[in-house]
Amino acid sequence: MGNGQKVAVISPGSFVIPSGRSSSVERVIEKVVPLAAGQLQIRIFGLADGQLPAQGSLGNVPCYRLPGGRRYVDSILKHLRKWLPDTVDVHNRPQLAYRLKARLPFTRVYLTLHSTTFISPSYHPEIRTLRMLESVDGLIVNSQYLKDEIMRRFPSLTTEISVNPLGVSLEDFVPRWTPNGELLREARLADFGWDNRKVVLFIGRLLPTKGVHHLLEAFPAILEKEKDAMLIIVGSVFYGVDRETEYVRRLKVLAEPYKDRVIFLPYAPYPRVADWYNLADIVVVPSGDEEAFGLVNVEAMASAVPVVATEVGGIPEIVKDGITGVLLTPGELDHCLGDRIQRLLESEEVRRNMGRAGRELARSRFRWQHTAERWISIMRSQNL
Repeated sequence: MGNGQKVAVISPGSFVIPSGRSSSVERVIEKVVPLAAGQLQIRIFGLADGQLPAQGSLGNVPCYRLPGGRRYVDSILKHLRKWLPDTVDVHNRPQLAYRLKARLPFTRVYLTLHSTTFISPSYHPEIRTLRMLESVDGLIVNSQYLKDEIMRRFPSLTTEISVNPLGVSLEDFVPRWTPNGELLREARLADFGWDNRKVVLFIGRLLPTKGVHHLLEAFPAILEKEKDAMLIIVGSVFYGVDRETEYVRRLKVLAEPYKDRVIFLPYAPYPRVADWYNLADIVVVPSGDEEAFGLVNVEAMASAVPVVATEVGGIPEIVKDGITGVLLTPGELDHCLGDRIQRLLESEEVRRNMGRAGRELARSRFRWQHTAERWISIMRSQNL
């Protein structure tokens, strides 16, 4: 069908597109859609923020920013009925996909799910969620774990589920273990007054399920054996808002005795966050929760930094234990995390080998180009 096929991409409406403050859902749209624009006619429909104009563009792709709240669905429908796309891809909002399919029965409607959040019973009763998932023409998920989890929760579901892993822009990350990467790292560490430090990095939201407390509890033992160790925690509770919660205050109490060795930094918008990866010796992802994918893992690998992560959700599909990093079971976080980190800090050779293997894996399997190619083929498949 070439350029003739029209695809409408509907963002969940949490953040305006394009936006430096967007969450990973918007980042996926911002990265994949421009790469697919040469082969499909695409328009993005998202939320207005009262600042950016009602129409803009993402690369060559028109981007419509519509009023939120109750008017959102009607505003989208008005545009879609005028433009008449062949396919609509709704991101992370089952109810929105269901409502659009009901009003556009002859248009193919896909639902791209990024996590289990919006199919959990806290959002809708299971029977209602099943009806929503059955109504669409296909589901797209970012990991085999997420596909298996949907099938486990809804065993009678007949809608086809396609797995399309997420990616990384290699050019946004300066890899360690290259002359350029090492020079940049040394200069930046010197700027901060952190010469010769061994940097353990956490990047993410400061929520109990993300497991930052495990890292802080393990830190004293790490420091005992690695005098040059330091811990950098980049993130906040909410995207782009540095509001403190009881949990964040608890983390800061745990860090109190190690003032110059534990640094809390606010959420860094993408791609500026790449600078922190370049400083790291190890990136730690101690999630207690079953993350569907976890972009942090591929971003660390693109930076040629080994990952110490929990073996939950989609993470084992990305991090190869003993090759690109180290995987722990959730039960091992309390008593083994410090030991695994400390062993990696001890050996530059192991870190270098794992980092290089991670960079190569990111290059060969986890690039946005790969994600875009798979998405194009899903959009072009089985025309009704």
